[in-house]
This record gives sequence, C-alpha cells and structure tokens, in this order.
Amino acid sequence: MILNDIASIRTGLVTARKKASDYENNVIEYKLINLKCIAEAGYLDLLNTEPYYSVERLKADYLTRMGDILIRLSAPYTSVMITSEEWCNYLVPSHFTIIRVDKRKAAPEYVFWFLKRDTTRQKIMQNSSGSSAFGTISSGFFTNLKIRDIPLQKQKIVGELLMLSEKEQELLYSLAAEKAKYNKFLVNQIYDTFKRGN
Repeated sequence: MILNDIASIRTGLVTARKKASDYENNVIEYKLINLKCIAEAGYLDLLNTEPYYSVERLKADYLTRMGDILIRLSAPYTSVMITSEEWCNYLVPSHFTIIRVDKRKAAPEYVFWFLKRDTTRQKIMQNSSGSSAFGTISSGFFTNLKIRDIPLQKQKIVGELLMLSEKEQELLYSLAAEKAKYNKFLVNQIYDTFKRGN
C-alpha cells in the first residue's frame, strides 16, 4: 500500500509567517515543538518546548493529536508518535512532517514501526538532499512510500509490540538521565568535602 492512500501527510507550520511581533496585542500563545524536543530514542521531551505567539488562531492541522506521527525532516530523521494526551495540542513547525493515519485503513502503530525500520531510514537518507550529516528530506517523499500490506489485526500486533518496546526504552533513558544527575551530585559532594579538608 502507498502511505498517501492510508494517511494524510503535511509539513508543519512555517512559523515566521504567523509569528507576532513584540509590540502586537491580542496574540495567541502556543507551545512550540523544536528539534531539541525529539529525543533520538524516539519520544518527545516537552521540557524543551518554546512559547510561540501567533497573530491569529492557527489551524488545528498544525497541532499534535493522538496517533500523529512526526518525522524530523533533517538528519537523523527521527520519528515520534503522539501516544499521550499530554503530548497533544503542541504546535508543529515546518522542520517536521505530520502523518495522520486513517485507522480504518491501517494501524498507526504499524505505520510508525515501518517508518522506523532501518530499510526505511536508508531510503530516506538516499533521497535526502545535502550532506549525510546535514541533509534534509521533503515531506513529499513520504506520499509515495510503499508500506507492506498485511491484515489489520496483524498490523495491530506488530504495532503493540513496538509501543511496548518504545515505552521500555523511554523509561530506561529517563532512568539513565536521573542516575547521571545523581552520580554528578554525589561526586560533587565528595569533592566539596575533600576540598574543605574533612
């Protein structure tokens, strides 16, 4: 099956077009996802979002919803799926493509798995423009992307297994980050004790 037949595909908002200037009144505030918000492990880090002030109310098409798949359009082309209500209603800029799968035609989790496969990532890199480190891909590339068609029930099984794995990776990443903070604090405490000569 072709991705364009089972999903809507669009680029995020070109934020410069709707951005309010400092002196304008009646602006509308959004929380903007940026490149730092997408962890390479494939989940959102919302601590890095930025406030964005718009001159008008933006189309809901540019705001994250449950089941959306975001793909970074520059290297390393990380994909993330919106799987939590707390990840919804964030503004997506033009650095990303937004893929919304029609659930009657395919399982979003299966499509997400397919987009994360090494073979798909290789195709993305082969079709990117620029150097391998700074290359970009057009969101149009995804419209004709072929995805293996298997029965919907089997798609859901593959998708569920992927989402369990993704959750485990996110928890391990968070645990490692907290452990690193603790270890840094501990070493600094010991150093301070030695420095004081105790």
